[in-house]
Amino acid sequence: MKYSRNILYIQIFIAISLALNVMFWFSVRDVRAKWGNVPPAPDIKYASSMGLGDTSFAYRSNGIIIQNLGDAGGRVTPLKEYDYEDLTNWFFLQDELDSESNYIPYLAAYYFSAVQEPKKFYPVLEYLQEIGSRSGEGRWRWLAQAVYISRFLIKDTQKAAELADVLVQTAPDDVPAWVNQMPVFILKAQGKKEEAYALMLEILKSNVDSMHPNEVNAARAYICEQILSEEQKKSDPLCQEPY
Repeated sequence: MKYSRNILYIQIFIAISLALNVMFWFSVRDVRAKWGNVPPAPDIKYASSMGLGDTSFAYRSNGIIIQNLGDAGGRVTPLKEYDYEDLTNWFFLQDELDSESNYIPYLAAYYFSAVQEPKKFYPVLEYLQEIGSRSGEGRWRWLAQAVYISRFLIKDTQKAAELADVLVQTAPDDVPAWVNQMPVFILKAQGKKEEAYALMLEILKSNVDSMHPNEVNAARAYICEQILSEEQKKSDPLCQEPY
């Protein structure tokens, strides 16, 4: 009799536990982890400690975190919801850990620039300008990408012009001709065709000996087809010969 009573108690306990478990499940089934946005970037000394003193390991570990922010636990967060100020702080932190790697610059310039509200990208332009102004193989390309983003994604030709001027001043001598011509393209986009013409003409005069014939012809074609009107084209000596 005592044994049967114990079995009954156990069965009642299991039934109550199951009922409480079901009630708890129904009460929390719609609860999801909330997107806390980009966390503040830590101090450099704490960031490097994540790699146990190995800054390269810390750089890559942080990079994986940055790459997957907001995309975990079955959640996908639109880029427009990111705090780009804090995100840029992470970029600069990573630059302190490894200033040579192109991993984080690539994420900044090509992944995070896909933000659905491009004007949020302004803080990252400062980062791209900083690293793109440095000497080093191909570093200028990050600044060139910043010019492109400003002009075509953010549609801020004034900012694009400022960045293009910095690019021309800091880029090495062996960059493609189009790099030095970027201010011309922006002037033309701003409707300043006379200034664009004068600058492109000056570039041709100053660099014609070092430019490939195809680059010279491309510059002439841009002047004749994009900057000058049909009437101006007929009287300009640059447009009289085939290009």
